[in-house]
Amino acid sequence: MNVLVYTGPGTAKGPVDHTLLTLKTHLSTSYDVIPVDAPTLEAAPWQQTTSLLVIPGGRDLPYVEHLHPTATAAIRSWVAKGGRYLGICAGAYFACDRVEFEMGRKGYEVAGDRHLGFLKATARGSVAEGFVYGEEDGARAMEITIEAGKLGWLDEVNGQARAHVYVNGGPYFDIDANSMESGTSGETAGNPNVLAWYASDESTEKTRRPAIVECTVGTGMAILTGPHVEYRPDILSRHSANPHVSRILPSLIASDETRDRLVRSLLSRLGLKLNDQKDVASTLMDMTCPEITEMHLCPVGESGEEEVDTLMRALENSGKVGEQAVLLEDSVNVLCFRHNVAGEVDNTTSIVNQSNPTEEEPKPTVVINVHPSPMGLPTEATPKFNLQQYAEALKTARLSMGSPLAPWRFGSSILYGEVVSSTQTLLEKNLKFSSAIPSGLVCVGSHQVAGRGRGRNSWISQSGCLMFTLSLHHRDARSVVFIQYLVGLAIVEAIRGLPGCADLPVHLKWPNDLYAVLDDGPKKIGGILVTSSYQKGTFSLFIGCGVNVANAKPTLSINDLICQRNAKMDTNASPVPPITVEQVLAHILATFEDMYNEFVAATSDGRYKFAFEPFLERYYSRWLHSDQLVTLQDADNALARIVGLDSSGLLKAVEEGGGREYLLQPDGNSFDMMKGLISRKQ
Repeated sequence: MNVLVYTGPGTAKGPVDHTLLTLKTHLSTSYDVIPVDAPTLEAAPWQQTTSLLVIPGGRDLPYVEHLHPTATAAIRSWVAKGGRYLGICAGAYFACDRVEFEMGRKGYEVAGDRHLGFLKATARGSVAEGFVYGEEDGARAMEITIEAGKLGWLDEVNGQARAHVYVNGGPYFDIDANSMESGTSGETAGNPNVLAWYASDESTEKTRRPAIVECTVGTGMAILTGPHVEYRPDILSRHSANPHVSRILPSLIASDETRDRLVRSLLSRLGLKLNDQKDVASTLMDMTCPEITEMHLCPVGESGEEEVDTLMRALENSGKVGEQAVLLEDSVNVLCFRHNVAGEVDNTTSIVNQSNPTEEEPKPTVVINVHPSPMGLPTEATPKFNLQQYAEALKTARLSMGSPLAPWRFGSSILYGEVVSSTQTLLEKNLKFSSAIPSGLVCVGSHQVAGRGRGRNSWISQSGCLMFTLSLHHRDARSVVFIQYLVGLAIVEAIRGLPGCADLPVHLKWPNDLYAVLDDGPKKIGGILVTSSYQKGTFSLFIGCGVNVANAKPTLSINDLICQRNAKMDTNASPVPPITVEQVLAHILATFEDMYNEFVAATSDGRYKFAFEPFLERYYSRWLHSDQLVTLQDADNALARIVGLDSSGLLKAVEEGGGREYLLQPDGNSFDMMKGLISRKQ
């Protein structure tokens, strides 16, 4: 399931970053935390797979402009039917009946009704004086009184706790007295339930101002918070140079344990499953400290040596050449290639400094160590991916294909980094590097900090997930659309071809997802993203893949399936050992290359009409859609039955009762299996 965070117009970088970090810190083992924009909330079928929608801090008026009326109606309907909503600062203003902000202040005043209307109240702000748009000069460490008893904090005296939290323009909630019993705050369904108040020595029971409010909406729930409870002071101190923030940090730091406890309680009240507290620190470290690491470029076998040599000669013609290093200032990154210089960082320093020093935002530098083979690379240099084991596994996989003497290419040159921005972006968007990359080079990252997915989807990076991008040069325009199908089939066949894995329930979901079919329904375990460009008669394809090999959360992995299979085996049978990312990558590449060679040759002798025809039977045996009834959203919700793929790669469906045939593009549509709905991809 997903936790969606709105990041469209109106949001601000600081609140979005803190929101994403806090949610991932506490929820990442059970949920994918995914940024979404307004068009996604308007049209994409997100509701069935979403556990929580978060509208973070920013500006309320752009939210109204870009989300109302279509997305607002979709959000309200979803929450009323059992969904969960968390509004922080501007997201809280947006969810009230009415907003009154900085009344009487020229250039700041905002007043008007709001249509989401989860809370029957007026959101009044700023609760603290001195707010400045886009700045932190008006930020405050405001004290709040937490209704600890309502949150189940039995260790707090008088059922209350106090904490200082970050406030910058946030509201308090002026709730109609008829909607709220003083003090108890209306625990009955439909009434607002105040979970925290702004503390004030002068306030009375009747005048104190609600800071965090919970309310029911139909069968769903919303929590609105004026303070930025998601702001961690340790992260704030790293990224804010504002001297005013430095002055409020001590109060925030002193209250951080209580603030963190409050966040977990709010998420729990919203029905979410939290990460174990003992895992929070390591999860946070993984997310806040993943600096981009050095990468390693290695040939595997003689063909790999030839490829790497050719690549380096091409880069030397495009970049600056120094002693044992080549510097390539490219479209997205500055790439520094070092020749087998383990520990000799000084060889690179002078040439890296030759990049443009006047650039306001310098491009991130990626250091790539070039090795003559993986065998000379110490395993401690790549603790999360053993290049030597990969080389051996690739050799074994190729032998298993029955053609040991074939001119194997896929995976013969490998570029690996423990922490990368995105393997897809690195290869595709750095245009000078991209033009020189040989067909068959594979780029692998153990952790991606900016992974890319299909359409507006995110590419979720979890420890134990195999994430790679393969470069492929393809010439035939008629068959290029089938590449994504061929890759998907190759992945499934490779996994099932591993020892003891033949009966694992791994299947394909059209057009490019991998699912495991279990008793409680299908669960996603992988996905494919293929991008392309065309020049001089050749398609340059970058095939990005993610496969859950050993990461049990947020869904499940191949090793989970193996464990489930072992549990059902006879006690005298030998259990199937867990597989490694090195094994899976090697078998995928060898299987795909073997299939690709057959694919390219399929139409050469006239036996087949199109390149994918010899694979159709296998593909249908592995996909989930044979004879499936679906609703076609862009065809007036026509009910149709899937019959297969046509010779141009389109999905064929025939209308029930009418016989009309529909042809659907793989790159323009999204398939929601839970609803049997095919809709336009946003």
